[in-house]
Amino acid sequence: MYIQITLQLLRGMVQKDPGTLTGAIAYVLGILMNWIYNGIYLVFGEKNSLGLTIIFFTLVARILMTPLAYKQQKSMYVMRKIQPEINKLQKKYANASNDPEVQKKLAVETQKIYSKHKYNPFGGCLPLIIQLPIFFALYYIMQNAFLYINHISDIYNQIANIIISNADQNFFDNVLKGITLSKVPESLQANFHVLTNPSDLCKLLNKIDPDQWKAIVNALPSSVTESLNSLYAQQSSIETFLGIRMTERVGFDIGNLFTNFTDVKNLKLIIPVLSGATTWFSSYLMTSKNSVDNAQLAQQQKIMNIIMPLMMAWITISLPAGVGLYWIVGNIFMVIQQQLFNVYFDRLAEKDKIKEGII
Repeated sequence: MYIQITLQLLRGMVQKDPGTLTGAIAYVLGILMNWIYNGIYLVFGEKNSLGLTIIFFTLVARILMTPLAYKQQKSMYVMRKIQPEINKLQKKYANASNDPEVQKKLAVETQKIYSKHKYNPFGGCLPLIIQLPIFFALYYIMQNAFLYINHISDIYNQIANIIISNADQNFFDNVLKGITLSKVPESLQANFHVLTNPSDLCKLLNKIDPDQWKAIVNALPSSVTESLNSLYAQQSSIETFLGIRMTERVGFDIGNLFTNFTDVKNLKLIIPVLSGATTWFSSYLMTSKNSVDNAQLAQQQKIMNIIMPLMMAWITISLPAGVGLYWIVGNIFMVIQQQLFNVYFDRLAEKDKIKEGII
């Protein structure tokens, strides 16, 4: 099931359009992020403000999802409690496991045990299912932060208006055409000569790198260079967190990694590394309490605890760094939350044993 969900996640990452559902969720989350950003900006100023906004947003989202996380943990606790009954039932029908009628009886009696203890075998999946649309939506928000956060939008529009006011036709026909087309929205690639709408130009500016920015500034009158560079520095200060641009795809250049290890671009690799590590630790804490008697299921659980962190690290490489930061902070929150849940359910288990006369 986890592999299917992850594959669905990968399919969602390659969509060119967020779609109706994800777009609506992105709109709502964008409003929340804009509110959080305004508070962060008021208290801490613009430096690192987008990264801090993502951290606070993650904490708010996780706190709101705590009731779902509690249901998931309770479901796992109940499963541990009824496991001896399930094992006993499976042994009872083990000798006739290939008989369809026996399988029906086993399913009916298993369901009776579930109903008796009010256990839903799919209850543990809900938090993960809820996470997916948030993950998709955040992906599009991070790709287009200027569309969702008003302060960033104002800076982009100021830059766009200065460029439009001072550029000639050669600028739009030649300079912008020199920008790597893979970074340009497909809808704009054939329309450089009419690219005089601030909103369209903002979409283009959102995709360029520092070298391409220099090419743009150098092609404009020197009288606007200072103001443009000042606005770009302000934009970078907001979108960069601890040296990593939150709106940029993490990426992985193995050649650059080995030839120029100290390059600041390689700093972004800490995102997938931490994404994988925190995913593993969170999964380990969640499954460590759930002993599985079935050797095959136990082996599958071990494999998944290895595969999922590696897949999340790989997925994070292809996403904006801000999405990776969201995932890392969420995992750290889950680790702390899991420890608290473990203490609570351990005490609950002791009370149940005393009530049943086991201890």
